[in-house]
Amino acid sequence: MVLEIGGDIGALIMYLDEALERTEISIEWEVDPSKDVHTGVWRRTAGTTNAVMAVYSELVEGRYFVPALNGHPAQSVDIRGGHVEEIDLRTR
Repeated sequence: MVLEIGGDIGALIMYLDEALERTEISIEWEVDPSKDVHTGVWRRTAGTTNAVMAVYSELVEGRYFVPALNGHPAQSVDIRGGHVEEIDLRTR
């Protein structure tokens, strides 16, 4: 995976259950919720991890809202420029 981040652009990696593979998940940007950001859910490799994930590769800094998934409540995640945030929404 190659992520183009820096300045005010960051990224989000969301780990998900295999049942969500080949679906699409949207997140909303707090600044303008009408401009949701969506991506496909695929099996990918990140470093030494091979998992089902959604990768949001070019997010402008700010707070994003993640929908309720896999029994996890809806939540927010803060994206910082030049950083990759990760959230794990796999069931245990």
